[in-house]
Formats: sequence, C-alpha cells, structure tokens
Amino acid sequence: MKKITIFLIIFLVVALFGCVQQKEEIKIGVLIPETGIFSNAGVGMKNAANLALKHSKDLFGGKYRVKLIFADCGSTPEQAKAAFMQLASKGVVAIVGAYSSQQAIACADAAKETKTVYIATVASTRQLEKKVLEGNRFVFRISYNSTYWGVLAAKFLNIAKPDHFCFVGYDPLKTFNQEMLNAIEERTSIEKACEFYYKSPAVSPNDVKVVASKTAKIVGDRDVLILGDPGRLSISFLKEYRINGGKGIVYSVGGTLALPATLKKLKANYTAFQAAALDKSKKNEITELYFKDYKMTYGEEANNYASLLTYDSVLILIQALSKDGDLITTLEKGEFKGAAGIYKFTKSHTAMWGTKELEGVLAEFVGDIEILYPLEYATSEVIWKS
Repeated sequence: MKKITIFLIIFLVVALFGCVQQKEEIKIGVLIPETGIFSNAGVGMKNAANLALKHSKDLFGGKYRVKLIFADCGSTPEQAKAAFMQLASKGVVAIVGAYSSQQAIACADAAKETKTVYIATVASTRQLEKKVLEGNRFVFRISYNSTYWGVLAAKFLNIAKPDHFCFVGYDPLKTFNQEMLNAIEERTSIEKACEFYYKSPAVSPNDVKVVASKTAKIVGDRDVLILGDPGRLSISFLKEYRINGGKGIVYSVGGTLALPATLKKLKANYTAFQAAALDKSKKNEITELYFKDYKMTYGEEANNYASLLTYDSVLILIQALSKDGDLITTLEKGEFKGAAGIYKFTKSHTAMWGTKELEGVLAEFVGDIEILYPLEYATSEVIWKS
C-alpha cells in the first residue's frame, strides 16, 4: 500500500509539472495577397511571417506557443474584409497584413466590429490614423504613412539636386501615390516636369508602354523620375523607359525594384530606391538575421519592405503578448525591436518613422547597391551617368 501511495504521489507531481510546463497556444492571423494583382508580394510576406515565428523563439522566448493562421486577402477591400472576418472567427488574438490602403481601411472597420487588434504592414493611407483618432483603438500601422514616403522621396531629391523631377504612379495605388506626391512637393523646391499614371494590364494592356514612352521624351540627363509602383509591373515600365531612351535616375518607391537580385539581372544602373532596411544597414542583430536567414531558408534575396514589415509585425505582437496586461495598452506604451529598428507608436497608432531609432534607407544601384542615407550607413554619394 505504501509503495502504491508513493507511486501515485510521484505520478501526480510529474503530471502537475508537465501541465505547468505546457504553454498555452495563441493564434495570430496573417493576411497575405495570394491571388490578384498583388500576389507576387504575398509569397514573400508569408515566408517572412513564418521566419519571424521561427526567430521569435530564440530572440524573445515568450510565455505562449504561437500559431500563425494565414488567409488570402486578394486585391480588393471586400476580399480583405472577408478574410479578416474569417480569421477573427477562428479565435486569433490579433491580425497583421493586407496590402493596399483600401484593403487596410476595410480591415480597420472589421477590427472594430470584431474587437480584434489589427496591424497594417504595408498600407500608407492617412485614413487609418483618422480612424484611430475617431475612437478605433484596435488599429495600428507599422509601415510608413503616405507623408513619410514623400519625406524619403523629397530627401532623395534634395540630396541628388536634379534639374527637374517627373512622377509616374500606378493607377490602382493612386490614393497612395497622390498623398505621397503632395508630401514631396511640400518638402522640395525642385520643379515637377510631368505627372502620369499607368493602368493595370487587366484594364489597359499597353498603357505601361505608352506612359513609359511618353515619360522618356520629357526626362533629361540631370532629372529624376519618381516611380510610385512597388510591384512587378514596375520592371516592365523601367525596361520600356530605358528602351525608349529614358534618361536620368529612376527613383523607385521600393518593392520589386529594390531587390538586389532583380536590379542585377536587369542591369538597372542609376536606379535609386527606398527600403525599410538593407543587409548593409545593420541596425541591430535582427536586421542581419532577417536578411541572412531568409536567403538561406528560401534561396532568394529578402524583400526589404512589405515582407520585412510583415516579419516585424509578427515579432512586435509576440513581444507585446509576452508582457502582462491589455494588448492595446501594451502596444501604445511599449518599445519593440524589429529588423527595421525600434518601434514606438504615436497617439494615432502609427509607427514613429523618421526618428533615430526607426528610419528608412535610401540607396542606388550602379553595378551594386550603394547606401546614400542615413549618413552613418552611407557608402556613396548619388551617382549620375557621366
């Protein structure tokens, strides 16, 4: 009897210890554009989210077992909201992602309806800030707002000192493009020589060629063409622009035309771009880890904006969830480490880009990537074709 009693005690202690050690599982939803006109970005965003989950265990530990649940947000606001509602119904504690500003606005409304924290990872519209100030505390944004996109482009113009600049945008992203352009014009005295927008091939198959040819006739040797399309169609535009004799420096808002492998394959010399971070701009140990491990894991260069910010959004949530207290309050008051730097949020729940701890990077490709700004990472001045 005594032996049985001892055995039972040992069994109960072991069982109890095992229960204590078992971490509670929580689920984070991730919205990615697997279909539609932004689908190329979706692959990198999904890869980056999975990489963040892997890295978070070593970087931050945490008191929960985190599971990511993905949903296709397509390319329309309706698709994004439906995907958000689907994730919310599965008991996620928070949702990150989506792509366009219109999608993020729809997700912000869904966040309020379902009382689910939402972090926009790419969208730039000021409508998100407006919604927060009007009482929707569930919405956060870690990407640039439209103003900061313009701040960086104006910074490049003021560094490069061109004679003029032209602006070419992508019609499906016109809201973002025009808000960005307004911010540029408020911050530079460089004269604008032209402004065009090309349509999606689904609407007008040859429009990108028409706009590229038209723009090439205007831009001069010492001018800058600002290209407001981060997607794969920007490659077609750049090719057509150069084939038609397009001159000067092309400044891309990033995305596809910020990937070293793409720029090298295209031999896209005199193409400048912005990025949330680059592997040469080692802001902290996470920056290096992201770029190095992404290439090792997926066999290609890491995207330095949409994917990187999806990666950071997952890390931010895991850091916030590891702390005691209300998630929204923790996000509002905390500081969170990511590959792009240290994130803090404003009263309108937008990441404080433009601070010493969190600043975009300007670079130019001329045979290789050269960093132009911030100065502590700079490897070159702006290079013009001689």
